[in-house]
Amino acid sequence: MKLDEDIKFIDFHTHRGEGDGVTLVIKNLLAREKVPESLSPGTFYSAGIHPWYLTKENCDELKSTLKPVLEHHRVIAVGEAGFDSRRGPSTEVQYDAFIYQAQLAGQLDKPVVIHTVRLWDVLRKAKKEINPSVKWIIHGFRGNAKLASELVSEGFMISLGLNGMLPEVIEAAGIDNILLETDDSGGSIRDVYGSFAQVSGIDKNEVIAILKNNFIKVFAKKDF
Repeated sequence: MKLDEDIKFIDFHTHRGEGDGVTLVIKNLLAREKVPESLSPGTFYSAGIHPWYLTKENCDELKSTLKPVLEHHRVIAVGEAGFDSRRGPSTEVQYDAFIYQAQLAGQLDKPVVIHTVRLWDVLRKAKKEINPSVKWIIHGFRGNAKLASELVSEGFMISLGLNGMLPEVIEAAGIDNILLETDDSGGSIRDVYGSFAQVSGIDKNEVIAILKNNFIKVFAKKDF
């Protein structure tokens, strides 16, 4: 894939950020939302059915509205999609919606941005069922080092924000399996990069190079 050499910072998952000449962002769209008509340089999108806004009654409608959005050329990832034990419909409804999105991701060759709260066994079941050909990235990872190591060994990647940035998690996951994000914090992705460099003990320029390469691996068939 081709990525502009001027890009230094990549915000893998944001609800507020905008791209610019040195920053690429993936801005999240919820089901029923459409890609804006005015598109700023460096701003791309993910779109998905978030479990918080899913019900048994609206599941079919959300599915039908999602696919046309995912086919837009600026929508480069599916999600956030996933499982939440604290908020949302039954696990069965969440699973149905997730499998639909994971199948679309494979058809469209777009990675999946995953939201998971506690239901790791359900996520693992889905991965075995789908056997994905695209990368699945767990956004906003806040688990411990053991979980990070297990997930990476199972083929997942993790995306970290300021709240999940622990040295033992970075070490357990391995820097080659990590992306960075601001989510809905409103903070700067540059600050996230700076914090990551400080916590990991890796030179900031090296962090920029490694994370850029990680992004390129995830989007191997996409030109930006």
